[in-house]
Amino acid sequence: MLTPEQLKVLKERLEEEKAKLLERFRKIEDTQSKIGEQIREPGDQEDISQMTYTQEVLDNLSSREMFVIREIDYALQKLQAGTYGVCEYCGEYIEYERLLAIPWTRYHAVCAEKAEEEGIVPTYTPLIFEGTLPEEMEIQREDITEA
Repeated sequence: MLTPEQLKVLKERLEEEKAKLLERFRKIEDTQSKIGEQIREPGDQEDISQMTYTQEVLDNLSSREMFVIREIDYALQKLQAGTYGVCEYCGEYIEYERLLAIPWTRYHAVCAEKAEEEGIVPTYTPLIFEGTLPEEMEIQREDITEA
């Protein structure tokens, strides 16, 4: 089980990593924007090919980084809910050293391999709004007709 001090260190690591990734993502978007502008300008075929390849590489990098950002957000939610540091595969506590290395991990090292072999895909618990209307209030929409 993690101590309050360890949880504080891990939360700081998660927030720092997220900030770094967001900054890198912004730089990638800036680079992609510049490449897009250069592609619009006439150039030789080799230049256009190189810029297109570079843009594809940047797209792949940014999608990987966005995945890690989602994982960090999920870990921060788990931290707030009090479930952070528990392996989602076996239910045991994840070692502090592993969490220091990969603070957004969901699994022990062995369980991560098993989850990958089994093709387990990370899912995120959606936030659900369960608002209710007062009895005297009713929604009327003119754009909906009966079939």
